[in-house]
Amino acid sequence: MGRVAELAGVSVRTLHHYDEIGLVRPSARTAAGYRAYSAGDVERLREALAYRRLGFGLREIAELVGDSSTDAVAHLRRLRGLLLERRDRADAMVAAIDRELETRAKGLKVTPEEQLEMLGARLYDAIGGAYTTTRRTEPRFAAQILDALGDAQTVLNVGAGTGSYEPADRDVTAVEPSAVMRGQRPAGSAPCVAAAAESLPFEDQSFDVAMAVSTVHHWGDPMAGLREMRRAMSVWTRVGPEAEQRAVRGLSDDLHSGRWAERNSDLADLDAADLGLRLLIA
Repeated sequence: MGRVAELAGVSVRTLHHYDEIGLVRPSARTAAGYRAYSAGDVERLREALAYRRLGFGLREIAELVGDSSTDAVAHLRRLRGLLLERRDRADAMVAAIDRELETRAKGLKVTPEEQLEMLGARLYDAIGGAYTTTRRTEPRFAAQILDALGDAQTVLNVGAGTGSYEPADRDVTAVEPSAVMRGQRPAGSAPCVAAAAESLPFEDQSFDVAMAVSTVHHWGDPMAGLREMRRAMSVWTRVGPEAEQRAVRGLSDDLHSGRWAERNSDLADLDAADLGLRLLIA
């Protein structure tokens, strides 16, 4: 076990922990009775450590490496896709920073739209090519979303991406601004309109319900997009624009100053946490 820990760049304590929770258990024994790793154990350990270093939680890693329908080649392809996605995301952000630095060096003003452009559709154009390899539908989320749709028959999916959570038994219209993401939608999926959440090309009351899954953080103007989707209800219109701006400004200050990271450093080592992800129904 010590030799494997040395080769893998982890502590023996980590390997003991993986053994205790059943993530990677040495299946062999040395002549002296010490635990030893077979070739298959090492392969599983390699996959577990790779997913861990990509930020996956231990519970999620256990599900991934324990998937009997996925072999070593499939894991390698998935890991490669995840790494390429991370590289492309970093490259895209670096390119955006370089453009802004060049603009500022010329004494020109950088508009809010330019500052945010690489967080929206253009970012997906740069990093979205691996989504069909690296992303998959979470059945528990899908079940809750389907239940929330109730008896609605016409559904608008805003920021639909590749359509992971679109119900198959409804009349769905998707909206997705990124050509790369639209191009990865599977054959037979719902028709997809090239448009942004902030300016939906539909008349009011055109659909029974509108949905948006894990997409709002990529919109250039989230409030405008939510106003487009709402049915006469919005928490921000109730609290007023001053409260909205104060909350956004405070969070931005905390992120840039490092205060948020200092206050929440304990979150980095958690396998799972309730961070307020909720299915909101209005």
